[in-house]
Amino acid sequence: MIGFGIVEIIFSQIKDFDQLWWFSIVASVMSFTYSTIGLGLGVAQITANGKIGGSLTGIIIGTVTQTQKVWRSFQALGDIAFAYSYSIILIEVQDTLKSPPSEAKTMKKATLVSVSVTTLF
Repeated sequence: MIGFGIVEIIFSQIKDFDQLWWFSIVASVMSFTYSTIGLGLGVAQITANGKIGGSLTGIIIGTVTQTQKVWRSFQALGDIAFAYSYSIILIEVQDTLKSPPSEAKTMKKATLVSVSVTTLF
């Protein structure tokens, strides 16, 4: 979190930051790349084991009950949803759209694609 904050402070000093169109492309490529790496590592682990080793309640680990595992899974999903900060990103994207295509039409398409890709990963 501290490293992320430092990076944000540095980026906030760049003049005309909203004009750096290429930065969005770099961020998208980076996000897609590490998501693909994670997906690949998961598939490789399943291939190596020959089966999926977990379920909603996970694997057996010591004294943690199934209820605790389910609760922690929901907490993790909540953390991911909170970290995603989709609504803030949506407003920023909306502000940078050009007028020729309808903003509503463009945002519906952009939202569909982004939520689909996020759901896929």
